[in-house]
Amino acid sequence: MNTAKTMFWVTTVLLVALPARAGEDPVPVDSVVVFADRAEVTRVAAATCRQGSAKVTFPFLPVSLDVRTLRADASGRAHVIGTSSRVVPLEEDRDERVAKVQEEIEGVHDQIRTLQDSAHGYREGDGLMSAYGNYFLTLINEQVRSTRPGVRKWTQILDRMKKSRRDSARAQTELNQKVRKLQRKLERRQRRLANLQPRRVAEARRVEVSVDCRGEQRPKIRLSYVVPSATWHPEYDLRFVPKNQSKVGKGRAELTVAAVVQQSTGEDWENARLILSTSKPRLGSEAPYPAAVWINGRKAGDKKVLVATMERREQLRGPAGAVAGLQAVELEDQGQSFALRMPRRVTVRADGRPYWMPVDVASGPAESKLVCIPKMRPFVYQVVQLKNPAAYPLLSGRVHTYRAGSYVGDTHLRYKAPGEPMELSLGIDEEIKVERKDLRAKDRSPGFLSKTKHLEQAYRILLENRAGSRQRVEVRENIPVSKTEDVEVELVKKKTTPGYTLDTHRGFIAWKVWLARGQEKYVDLSYTVHLPEDWEVRSR
Repeated sequence: MNTAKTMFWVTTVLLVALPARAGEDPVPVDSVVVFADRAEVTRVAAATCRQGSAKVTFPFLPVSLDVRTLRADASGRAHVIGTSSRVVPLEEDRDERVAKVQEEIEGVHDQIRTLQDSAHGYREGDGLMSAYGNYFLTLINEQVRSTRPGVRKWTQILDRMKKSRRDSARAQTELNQKVRKLQRKLERRQRRLANLQPRRVAEARRVEVSVDCRGEQRPKIRLSYVVPSATWHPEYDLRFVPKNQSKVGKGRAELTVAAVVQQSTGEDWENARLILSTSKPRLGSEAPYPAAVWINGRKAGDKKVLVATMERREQLRGPAGAVAGLQAVELEDQGQSFALRMPRRVTVRADGRPYWMPVDVASGPAESKLVCIPKMRPFVYQVVQLKNPAAYPLLSGRVHTYRAGSYVGDTHLRYKAPGEPMELSLGIDEEIKVERKDLRAKDRSPGFLSKTKHLEQAYRILLENRAGSRQRVEVRENIPVSKTEDVEVELVKKKTTPGYTLDTHRGFIAWKVWLARGQEKYVDLSYTVHLPEDWEVRSR
């Protein structure tokens, strides 16, 4: 066992939040493994050993990382002793700046109060001057009756009063202007204080790794951890090129496998190696324990019931709608877990936006056909049939289809193993019309000496070729499949158009119908369900 490579971890979360050190640079992200609902991030830093030991700091990590998943290892003979973790604020001098702005605000308040007190003094002086003015007018009225009034003295007093009022008005105007200027300054300081005091101070996690160097000078330290709020899902581009530019026939298909990655983990993945995994980790999960099973019953009546249900498995889907927002995808891995490794380093920002990235391109022979399932939809579709050309399974996802270089639309791909046949829609063919009619729905009671009743069903599918050339359409229908020995389903061959292929296990029946230009044809399907006379019939 190589003890130098053994991973040890001791995680301590400190409740006291210490500020991040000034001048520290984040350790670059080396690789990211993206799962369906989270991601495992790995960062690599070089340790500088002094006296046989070293301490490596990984600052500015997201607070949301799961401390239980912190793992560290060292290269060469170096050995990781353990890790410690704490949450720190991102800005060291925030409190000092807050105190400075608060002091400035208080100073502005003091200046405004001083100016307001001065203005109040001027207003009191104006009131006193008005009182003296009234008293002076009384004196003037008395001295007017004098034989020798002092006109010069009265004139000097009136001039001084006018000057005093003008000076007071000018001073109050200047004071009001200074107060308004200080109020604007106060509003700016208050806005700055609001920006310095958000509801939640930005924080980051700081991890320190202790290393026993064991003779190494600059060993590489790898730190990995798991963060939530990351996801990916597959997306495909299918380009089909027919050989002779005909509507149907053989050709070649090129499948571009891509991944759409979204993350809002709180950290950017700069120039990282990206690995897309289909596994679904469950942290803290426990093995299930069976619960008690209770059996009970009740009498439902004397008659048995036949219930006819239809499994809606539409292979020819319409255009897929857009999916908005950050969503965790339920990957369909069929019990197998594998990873797709991006061919080059990529950058994914923590902004929640979808990042489309091509992973691989595979090609192979393909064939286009005209297919209709009138029981499901009254349309004829162009489809392309091929085998999965990739060396790995294709997960469920959206497919953008192209025919002869032109975009056709979007469809959906279900899980396909390597080499498994697949069929994708290329859109509706408007030149072929299809219609399905009910011919017969009859319930025949048991005959003489018989205890079996019969349910007859019959349909007619009408086809019309409005294209400019001869076309072949594959018509697909199905008949019920009995899952009980008491019920039998019989295909009425005399009333069913010949030339069909029948899958007896699944009940699928298909015809390949040739239509000349402007020709109309029909296909008939008839079957009978035989069941005991005491059975009721219900459909849903």
